[in-house]
Amino acid sequence: MPVIGADILVACTSIGLTAILTMLTYLSTSPIGFATKTSFFGATGLGAVFALAKYEVLYGRIHWVWLNMAIYLICLLVSLPAIAYRPNAYLYSMALLSPLIGLLILNSKRCRELRHTMLEIRHKREAIIATLKKQGRWKWW
Repeated sequence: MPVIGADILVACTSIGLTAILTMLTYLSTSPIGFATKTSFFGATGLGAVFALAKYEVLYGRIHWVWLNMAIYLICLLVSLPAIAYRPNAYLYSMALLSPLIGLLILNSKRCRELRHTMLEIRHKREAIIATLKKQGRWKWW
């Protein structure tokens, strides 16, 4: 469970810092209303997709981890060229470091074990449901 918590915390940090960095660099010449709305809805959309993918991974569909990885890579690739605008060094370094930490967490041994365990649990659950359906005792839907 600490792996899940750390991954979600790092994802929120990564998405939030990327949104702030984008607003302060790429959208600095845009009207403030447009910049804030764009950053807010972009971060909200990425957060919702990340949460959906994390839910599916925890449900046992381990191929959804690629979507989490893609979100980290998007955050990294959006933050990387912002150096041309000379942003705050702390903000820039944290916006680069947080997706890298997220990718490191996804590649860790504990996270791989978690995904393997969740896949085994899903297979057991599907086997139990199939057995109950054959016996006619399955009352779901």
